Amino acid sequence: MTRSGAGPTHGRPPTVDVAAAILVFGGLFGLSQLAFGDFVITGSLPAKDPILGVALIQYVASTGLGLLVRRGRLWFPALNLAALFALVYLLSGGRPLHVLLGLLYGLAFGLLARDHRWFATETPGRLRRRD
Repeated sequence: MTRSGAGPTHGRPPTVDVAAAILVFGGLFGLSQLAFGDFVITGSLPAKDPILGVALIQYVASTGLGLLVRRGRLWFPALNLAALFALVYLLSGGRPLHVLLGLLYGLAFGLLARDHRWFATETPGRLRRRD
């Protein structure tokens, strides 16, 4: 149990937790839409199955990278994936949900870029010793 108002564990900036949560939420939401809905933007492209396969890989990567970012790992791939998702969602426009997800991924990108120094100082070995 932690006390109310206690800071983040292990000196991790709270913005890293927010960025990780956005990546995990976006990945899980995308996976749920792949399973139960028609969320992936394919437009009038003739080869929809390969696009759905790439989307599946990206949503799984978003979820996994979100979890690893909290541990201080794989900052650069997470930063690039957040930028990719923000660009794709914002350029697709149209639906308000796409704009919202684009803005959220853009926020994750900004937060990850802002806290790059924390990732440089947190090595996996130091994190393991603290746990």
